[in-house]
Amino acid sequence: MEATDIWGEIERSESYLVCSMYEEAESLSSSILKRIFGNIDVLSDEASQGDHQFHDMLESAGMVLVQSLHGIGRTVEIVNELRDVFGEVAAIPVQVLLTGVCLQISNGSYLGVRDILEEFFRIWVYKDNHYILNDAGVSTKGFHAKNCLDIDEYMEVVELYTFGVLAKFSNDMGLAISWVEKAVLPEERRQGILRSLHSLLSLKTASSFEENSKDSSYAVVNNKKSLGNEKNDEIDSFLKLSKQHEPWSLWSSHPLSLKVGNTQFSMSRGKVAVSLVGLIICYALKRKRAALIRIIRRQMESTRKAIVDFWKLAFSYQVNPLAAIQSIPSTTT
Repeated sequence: MEATDIWGEIERSESYLVCSMYEEAESLSSSILKRIFGNIDVLSDEASQGDHQFHDMLESAGMVLVQSLHGIGRTVEIVNELRDVFGEVAAIPVQVLLTGVCLQISNGSYLGVRDILEEFFRIWVYKDNHYILNDAGVSTKGFHAKNCLDIDEYMEVVELYTFGVLAKFSNDMGLAISWVEKAVLPEERRQGILRSLHSLLSLKTASSFEENSKDSSYAVVNNKKSLGNEKNDEIDSFLKLSKQHEPWSLWSSHPLSLKVGNTQFSMSRGKVAVSLVGLIICYALKRKRAALIRIIRRQMESTRKAIVDFWKLAFSYQVNPLAAIQSIPSTTT
């Protein structure tokens, strides 16, 4: 196929995508990519002569493919489809890989994600302020989208792997920090990611502390309620026993007799009055304290929710699929 024919097919697949004709877009974009790789010898010669439009073709058709798979509800298959269509990871344009992985992760599926990203890191080596393909890790017969990557492109994949896979999916901040410390990265960029990871680790620790504090608050409140119920029962029992006696003056000097089982108690009515007042005051204080605990608990719950929301926001990786389609360069016949 001529380059102009390929671009015409790509534009048609993009039109299907924009019109939400996802099945047609997926079928056509997949067919285009397979036809491109069917002429791998011609493409390799063109690329070696400095014609970079084939990389643009791979990227444009690949973007249509991953977004159409997402549109028809096959998001969990994106990583496997990329492997199947492109043949090897080195042939997948970085932006197609990032978009595909992000779409699949956003759908809650990590099937094959970690493997494909770790393979990506194995085939790229750092040299002279950019990353080049490791010849030992790729096929000599394959057509590779690029032979070198700039630092920004590579770091996009690094950030997705550390924050989106290790820290979020594996839920292992320590593993993420350890991986970044050992990875071959520009030192300034490494320190920037490490600072972010340590900050998120602190937030996670604070969130766990809030959860524990919340559980402790519930225990304290339940304990106070139990003690309050016991006091109420004591007061009710005392009042019932008091009603069995004829009316009397609370502050009278005559003693009050109380028989419990075979034991008889005698105390002045003044002491009884003081005791009652004390019980009432204690009960009122416990009510106020319980209310105070409820207020503190609500405040702690609001703080915890804010921290958790921030944690989720830090890990969220939103992708605007249509915005990822790059403009098609004009060609002349």
